[in-house]
Amino acid sequence: MMNQDGYLSAVLGPAMLDVDAAGFGAMDDLAMYAEGGLPARVVDMIPDIAVSRGVDITGDDRVRGELDRLKALPALADAWRWARLMGGGAIVVIAKDGRALREPLNLEGLERLEELKVFTLDDVSATDRRYSDPNEANFGMPEVYRVRTQTPGAVAAEFFVHESRLIEIPGDPLPAKLNRKGIPWAGRPAVTRAFRAIRRYGEGLHWALRLLEKKQQAVHKMKGLVEAIEHQLEDVVRKRVEMVDSVRNALNGVAVDSEDDYQILSSDMGGVKDALAEFQIAVAAETGIPVTQIFGRSAAGLNATGDGDLEALYNTVAMGREVKVNPALERLVSLIRAQRTLAAGAERQGEAWSITWPALKPATAKESAEVRKANAEAQAREMDALSAAVDNGLSQDQAFEYMKQEGLYGLTPDAGGQSAKSYAAAT
Repeated sequence: MMNQDGYLSAVLGPAMLDVDAAGFGAMDDLAMYAEGGLPARVVDMIPDIAVSRGVDITGDDRVRGELDRLKALPALADAWRWARLMGGGAIVVIAKDGRALREPLNLEGLERLEELKVFTLDDVSATDRRYSDPNEANFGMPEVYRVRTQTPGAVAAEFFVHESRLIEIPGDPLPAKLNRKGIPWAGRPAVTRAFRAIRRYGEGLHWALRLLEKKQQAVHKMKGLVEAIEHQLEDVVRKRVEMVDSVRNALNGVAVDSEDDYQILSSDMGGVKDALAEFQIAVAAETGIPVTQIFGRSAAGLNATGDGDLEALYNTVAMGREVKVNPALERLVSLIRAQRTLAAGAERQGEAWSITWPALKPATAKESAEVRKANAEAQAREMDALSAAVDNGLSQDQAFEYMKQEGLYGLTPDAGGQSAKSYAAAT
């Protein structure tokens, strides 16, 4: 009876017996992200696109410079990045207000915002100190958080920070009973199932490569192979196989004994491309990012331009930005405007302000001209209606007040809105 181990040793050799399959299978989500490539693109693409064209703060032109100084948009993108990867991100506001980090932010003495530090959900934990007034909206929520920090080359450290100094970016929705950290804004990662699909796609690429390597399979027929293995002549057999393969690689031909045979069998590669395309579609379905954008493929189909895929991606980015980034940015802007260095000009600037995100897809010159034309026509009809209203009893003062509040013809609306300090305290 032939020894199977002897056969493997004769054909493969000892160095080939322990070869493992490569891929993402043994890596956790963090390790996959750290390697970059497709896993990192799935996490990073949406936050990076969201802040790529900046933001406008209408009503206070001083805020833009402060956002740039604090590197606010990169910080918001990083916090959203960690929320997608780990279920939550947090920005700790380092402020010069005369108090320690564990004490409530002193809005009356807020001299200057110094820095924004970003942490992941794993770096933050809630303490037992919680709000206890059942009549308040924050009843039961953590008042102080513990934050762990790791500096390269140094031991891990931790500090305590009051919740008024922390701006959170929540993870995706998660039932309260599944929230094990006791942090209200902790959620589920957005890419857990996407990373599973990426692992399957990586395995598919791996086996496709193995199939390609074996597309042409050499078959050696040797007289006396079984007898040689039985007599423990594996080294002789393996040397003979290696010699034939070496000659074939060098001369594209082989010479064998008259009683031996050597054939090349070709495997069918049909269906591999379609299977890999289905794996890509599965990744796109789990991430919510179109295949054309995540894999850089051209749109398929007759007269396909890919504009629909790009619009779908931009809609996903805009919806996520509205839910995740806008509340954090509103609080940050209110803190910026509450600084003493800016409060002096608050009366001149007014309290009314708003956040405006530029369009993710820049308009062409033709599209911009068509929009201006449509706006001009709409404004002309509005003025015709206003003139008709004046002719029918509306006073000129009332008409002027309407145009002023609408900001027509360069008129500035009256200042209004909640003060920066009261808004910051409320949020």
